[in-house]
Amino acid sequence: MRKVLNQIGMNGWVILLGCLCMVSCILFSGCSDDDENNNRERYITQLTEERNVVDYLLKNSTYGTEPGTYPEKSKAILEMTIAEIDDFVSRLNNGETTDQQTVDALVEKAEEAMKKFKDSVILDVSEEQRNLQQLKNKLSELQNILETSTYGTEPGTYPESSKSILNAAIRELTELIDKAFSGSIPLTNALVEEAIQQADAEIDSFRETQIETETFYNLVVDGNNGGYIDFGYHKEFADFGETQHTALTIELWVKIDEYCTKQHEDNSTYLSACNDEPWGGWRIYSRFHTGESDDLIRASIPIDEDGKIVLEEPYYRAPLLGYKIWMHYAIVYAEDGVPGEHQDERFRMFYNGEKKGHSIRIGQDVRRWVYTADSYHQAQIPMTAFCRLKADGTRMEYFSGSIKYMRIWKKARTADEIKASAEGNCTVDPADPNLVCAWDFVISKTDLDVTKTEFKDLTGRYKAVLKGGAENFTWKPVNN
Repeated sequence: MRKVLNQIGMNGWVILLGCLCMVSCILFSGCSDDDENNNRERYITQLTEERNVVDYLLKNSTYGTEPGTYPEKSKAILEMTIAEIDDFVSRLNNGETTDQQTVDALVEKAEEAMKKFKDSVILDVSEEQRNLQQLKNKLSELQNILETSTYGTEPGTYPESSKSILNAAIRELTELIDKAFSGSIPLTNALVEEAIQQADAEIDSFRETQIETETFYNLVVDGNNGGYIDFGYHKEFADFGETQHTALTIELWVKIDEYCTKQHEDNSTYLSACNDEPWGGWRIYSRFHTGESDDLIRASIPIDEDGKIVLEEPYYRAPLLGYKIWMHYAIVYAEDGVPGEHQDERFRMFYNGEKKGHSIRIGQDVRRWVYTADSYHQAQIPMTAFCRLKADGTRMEYFSGSIKYMRIWKKARTADEIKASAEGNCTVDPADPNLVCAWDFVISKTDLDVTKTEFKDLTGRYKAVLKGGAENFTWKPVNN
């Protein structure tokens, strides 16, 4: 053996030792990683336990101004400590390394924070000192309201002049505190109570000056129990230009609370200026109410084709259209072609500002058909909302819900104009010669009169009458 070792020599020993070290590293390569993971878990446990102690102290202490309680502001001492521990533990969970010394320092810092918190406890003080502290607290409240309130002329703000109310209250309270602090007056319980009541009254006076946020109300009609809107019969509601050059746009917002409940009827009419058998005029409505993909919104447009009346009824399918949610709905019909479309496009439907559904397409050179309202005019049926009327006055195909910003135009509005309406720009010019009629059915709180049953349209030419009994009409705040 000695002979073999001698043959190896010094260089051989170095190589042999190196090999042994490599084997050792290979065999025990996992030890350092395992140790680090174990240490990290131990540190996290240690810090979590310390955090729980701090959190318990925070949540189970009593806060106030009486002896034995802690000031509200002392919460920040513990909250900052908890946040610091949470941040450190989060970094450890994400793989950051540390050592015991660092962890011990953080635990010691937490202990010092708890001591500082406990030292902030309010000790027993004299009655006069407690009274003085109450006045200081009320002064701080006044100053905070003054500094954090928003001033201006918009709803929800306070007029600049209202600052004087708080400033006067602050001056009065400051003077009282100064006198009490100097000892020139005795700070009795009765004096403090009176001063605080006066300050609270000034705060109430300030709050009352806040500019009211205008509340608006939507009309809700229970069509399923007999309610509907009667606009009367007017030729203008169904005549929209010269024969073969008719153009119209009808748009509104609609929300369906309950579809038609009449047995064997699955239509819910939004607006109708229409007669049936023979057909004449127009109508817009929902059809089918399954909540499946066969639900649709549809328009009825009677066409006189060489003396034969054909009913065109383009539609758009999707589940629960306008059910329990506001939907903007519009149709455009133009015998000279819908603006922006192919020349033989005579009809377009819009759902929430987007073009949807089927169209009416007949070649531009074909002039053997025209929109007709002849039978509607002969029967002189009133235009209605929330139902349609037959010539004998029978109400049918109704629904319960709301309609707002209803407009009828004797022109073909562009896709951009309709999109703007769907995005909330519902203002109109009452003097526009192409505007037939317009009702908002949205009323401010100032103008709200729940007994009112007649409403002039924006042009001033027509009126809408609520029919079917007062119990079937309610006004609800816009957000409801």
